[in-house]
Amino acid sequence: MTFRQYIHHLAKKIGLHQVPVVLDATEIRYFLAEDAVHHEFVTTLVRDIYKKSLCGHLDAVIDNKKTMSLLGMVRADLLAENNTDICKIRLMNQFCEISSEILAPEYQREPVADAAQEELPERVKI
Repeated sequence: MTFRQYIHHLAKKIGLHQVPVVLDATEIRYFLAEDAVHHEFVTTLVRDIYKKSLCGHLDAVIDNKKTMSLLGMVRADLLAENNTDICKIRLMNQFCEISSEILAPEYQREPVADAAQEELPERVKI
């Protein structure tokens, strides 16, 4: 999934009032409008996702594992703060939930090293 597709999907699900995507943007600095409810938080989060996936342009493919890891770390940091705005936590939870729906299935399909198919030994009564 590309960065642009991912953020557009989030904007559709969460709402443009939270993730105000500029549809015809060609660069990351113009990708979000300035009228988000939590503008600084969302802008920082979106740019961090872009950087973490080493995107060089808006249509670069994102790294699902790095994105999910980043979201988890940001969420943990928010929850650890004593005075975090509850609305910001709800927004972060939405980011995490929607991202796990669309990104987790993609990296769960990645090939995993085959383990030997051995039968487990029977339990021995002691």
